Amino acid sequence: MTPTIPRISIVTPSFNQGSFLEQAIQSVLSQAYPAIELIVMDGGSTDGSVDILNEYGPRLKHWVSQPDRGPADALTRGFTFATGDVLGVINADDFYLPGAFTRVAEEFAADPSAGVIAGHGYFAHASGELGQPTFSDRWSLTSFCYGACVLVQQATFFRRAAFERAGGFRQSGSLCWDMELWADLAKGGAKFKTIDAFLAAFRLHDESITGNAGLRARRRADARIVMAEMRGRPENQADRLWHLAHRLAKFSQHPLRTVRQRAFFASVLKRWSL
Repeated sequence: MTPTIPRISIVTPSFNQGSFLEQAIQSVLSQAYPAIELIVMDGGSTDGSVDILNEYGPRLKHWVSQPDRGPADALTRGFTFATGDVLGVINADDFYLPGAFTRVAEEFAADPSAGVIAGHGYFAHASGELGQPTFSDRWSLTSFCYGACVLVQQATFFRRAAFERAGGFRQSGSLCWDMELWADLAKGGAKFKTIDAFLAAFRLHDESITGNAGLRARRRADARIVMAEMRGRPENQADRLWHLAHRLAKFSQHPLRTVRQRAFFASVLKRWSL
């Protein structure tokens, strides 16, 4: 009997990312995988994004261009149109690598108990040229609570059942909506599995949420809220020391990798870290 091929549903939140949106769309639709659906939730762009969406509309499961309350709101509404057994998110300025969906489907089939599959990726220039690799960590709740377990969001996929148990995306307005989802998936009992495969590209540019230096303090504050929640108490001085210890331990495992990444950030964003 031929095994059932899971449908993979991808939602793309977008707002004035017309320079990058077409590559994100093509990176989904060009996958050599037979069961794909793409949903694009545009927040009312005025930069030509709607023209791109009109062009690709017949090949999309659904798309809309109207104001929203941020990425989590757009994703929540977008996933109401998804029918897949496996779900993922690709931002409009990021893109998948060839063969990503086939590898993800194989991994889920090989491990029916896995609720989350996280792969690796590449940081990319604004042009789309691939730069330094970025790696998802092996899942550890303790390390997550101290900022030392990071999943490459663009290369992370989750089963619908796990997503529904987690309650979907929070509507907190946090810039760390992905980190919130990982926390809720873990609380819902999902098994996380990290695979040694490069699945997506994370584009760095000044207009992205991650690349915007003005949002840096808020991103870090939002992340600390999630970590405190998972520890079950507010951060104290001991937690700050443990945070440093976990980060130093992580650095000691791959110092050259970290230095190369930081050098790449400096060359692209003109600063040493995200």
